[in-house]
Amino acid sequence: MPKIIVTAAVKDVEAWLKFKADMTAALSAVASDGSSYVAMDGSNQVASTWDVPDLEAFQAAQRSFSPELAAAAERAGMIPPVVIYIKK
Repeated sequence: MPKIIVTAAVKDVEAWLKFKADMTAALSAVASDGSSYVAMDGSNQVASTWDVPDLEAFQAAQRSFSPELAAAAERAGMIPPVVIYIKK
């Protein structure tokens, strides 16, 4: 199963951490086992890792954010661009 890393800047790191359950629910159809990371330097940079059982379904979801996923990202204070890495 592919593992991905998602990185982004956020408006408020603590607020982003509180919305992990929302993001997990919003991504549950295409990703699981999410873990959250914050920058050690105290900046607003964050990352999360996810297991992705169907990479094509995940990519389709990323191309056209569902209203639920877009709303969760907005509540979490995510600032585009979001960068996604895949484990090779």
